[in-house]
Amino acid sequence: MIDLHCHLLPGIDDGPKSIEESLAMARHAANAGISNIVTTPHITPGRYDNSLATIKPVFDNLKAAIKEQEIPLEISFAAEIRFDPIIIDMVNDDVLPVLGEYEGERLILLEFPHSHIPPGSEDLIKWLADRGVRVLIAHPERNQSVLTNIEKITPLVKLGCLLQITAGTLTGVFKDAPRKCAVELLKRDWVSIIASDAHNIYARCPELEPARQEAAKIVGEEKASDMVISRPASIAKMHFDSSQAR
Repeated sequence: MIDLHCHLLPGIDDGPKSIEESLAMARHAANAGISNIVTTPHITPGRYDNSLATIKPVFDNLKAAIKEQEIPLEISFAAEIRFDPIIIDMVNDDVLPVLGEYEGERLILLEFPHSHIPPGSEDLIKWLADRGVRVLIAHPERNQSVLTNIEKITPLVKLGCLLQITAGTLTGVFKDAPRKCAVELLKRDWVSIIASDAHNIYARCPELEPARQEAAKIVGEEKASDMVISRPASIAKMHFDSSQAR
């Protein structure tokens, strides 16, 4: 299985604080059947002021440590980018952390504030689309606007956004309301990716299989497996199957 949303890099956001914690997460992921992870540290202006330039050295150190420890896990990196005008600068400056490719377009992982979908979201998504950038929306089932009214996400789906739900939502890590929302998104066939959004090896651990099993009860084995195997593999191919792999 392939995890496209995971906070594995140490000391860079609200994920693991040390490389030892990162390695424990990496072992846990490998033991849980995850073969590849695109690490996605937060880029949240004013809180986590990360960039490709600051992420890469941390990533390189962890990748070397995983190899040294002989953990059977391949990693690469992108970012979970908070909705912000900084995204426009990233595109213009050609420093956009790309999660992968989807239908010939670059794909980014976009996070909204947990409280709402900000005004201007549709405009930004259209602006990105005009420049060949597609959006994968992180954990919409945990957004308060979507929890209050699931139709709030409909315009973004119609604009071509993909949706990523959190594995732990389906397995009861979060409250019942996000789970019900995730189930409804699955029933509508709006979910493209299930990812761990792991931050540690306790409450927010890097696992996908239990959630895949829960999703299979709703959408069937084939579609559930697509969300953790074939579709993320296709998206992340540029990271792991070519000379662009990092």
